[in-house]
Amino acid sequence: MKKISKYIVVSAVLAFLITVFAVLLILYDKRVFDISFIKRPDVTTSPETAAPPDTDTNESTDTAPGTGDTVAADETTEPADTEPPASVFDDIHASIPALNGRTVNVTEDTYDKNKTSLYRLDSLELPKEDVFGDNMIRTRYSVRTVNVLRTFTEFESLEIRSAADVYMGMLVISDGKSLSFYDGLGMLLYKYEGEERLIYAYERDKEDRPLFLLAGEYYYINAETHELEKSDFDRRDSRGLHYNYPSGWGKSEGGFVAFRNGDKYGIKNAEGETLRGAIYESCYNFSEGFGFITYRERIDGVQVDVPYYLNEKLRIAIEGYDLMGRRDENGIGSIYFDGGYVMVRKIVTHPIRHEIIEEDSDTLIDTRGSEVKLPEGYKPKAYSDQRVLVEKGGKYGFYAVKGAWIADAVYTYATPYYEGLAVVGTGLQRGVIDMDGNFVIPLSYSKISVCSGGIIVCWSAQTGYEVYIKADL
Repeated sequence: MKKISKYIVVSAVLAFLITVFAVLLILYDKRVFDISFIKRPDVTTSPETAAPPDTDTNESTDTAPGTGDTVAADETTEPADTEPPASVFDDIHASIPALNGRTVNVTEDTYDKNKTSLYRLDSLELPKEDVFGDNMIRTRYSVRTVNVLRTFTEFESLEIRSAADVYMGMLVISDGKSLSFYDGLGMLLYKYEGEERLIYAYERDKEDRPLFLLAGEYYYINAETHELEKSDFDRRDSRGLHYNYPSGWGKSEGGFVAFRNGDKYGIKNAEGETLRGAIYESCYNFSEGFGFITYRERIDGVQVDVPYYLNEKLRIAIEGYDLMGRRDENGIGSIYFDGGYVMVRKIVTHPIRHEIIEEDSDTLIDTRGSEVKLPEGYKPKAYSDQRVLVEKGGKYGFYAVKGAWIADAVYTYATPYYEGLAVVGTGLQRGVIDMDGNFVIPLSYSKISVCSGGIIVCWSAQTGYEVYIKADL
């Protein structure tokens, strides 16, 4: 019996030792540990394809047997330092194909991934610095309501000019002493080197030319002579838009055109026939069958400017809403209907003392004058391309007027849509999304301009300035 027990113990010990040895052998084969007096065979190349002793080999890559392709280097190899990519688009977008002999049509139409694409403009040498400390003056406007009378206020804002930016469909490059204006293909339009400050008017004349203010006079760039020429533009003929708006915005639709006679306004048809005399305090071109006007009336013994939207029969269709108090890019989406909707200002006054304003807020209405219901707690900030820029708790997102989220309110920075593209950001990173909320420029830049005339200017410390154009495929 004792012999049997001893046999069982010895067998168990041997089985245990064999198991331990097998485990150690497997771990050694897996390179979990090494044995100093045993040299491992070189397994990175097979014996049939091993390089001769005198042959130079690449330290970072190995060649797979029988192929010319490269495979990943051994993970223990220290990667060499590499320069940052020249552009975040190197693997996404090509340079502008016009440089390769192909004609490109830069477009300010709404971005459509099936029809348009972004190309990097490589034909210009862009500034190395972010800003040059070159101050610029921008003319801004606001609308105030005092005793229910609308007051249109103009003021100047001092800003620091970026070394590269966009203005009304032009690329503007500053060296601190001069301003160079280029079109979307990088062709020089005009270079300003005067001592008088050139002010961006953020207006267009009847020929859609961007306007400048110089010594109190309006000027435009002559496309043929490439010189500044004086314009006969009168700010009383403004479209009411004071930002980088596309050339087609605010133009007459349906044949109803606003005209001015002195300080009053009326309506003509496409043939120039007067339909309404100059009896309005303000009047704008029709869009989608509706035109905004204000008419001065006496209510309870007080003269007030009453706002209306007229329909194509020139009858009052919508009342009770005024123009937004902001007239720059923060007021985008006002005055003119877009896809059946428009941003307006809702002013509720005291039922008896009308000079007392009880509510003053911005809202979105449809062609029936009904307010659009947004998700609970979200405020509309701007409207364009049938997308509402909404805000809640300091976070921004985009909501479609038909009732669907385009981009959740997760961004700490956002601009309205311009030409089908919107700039968004989190923290210090900026990117660009398309109409579906998909990124077409990743969150890789510190600054990105709005899209203006198909031109977008980006800046980051890693890449410097880069310019992208939106072009037809």
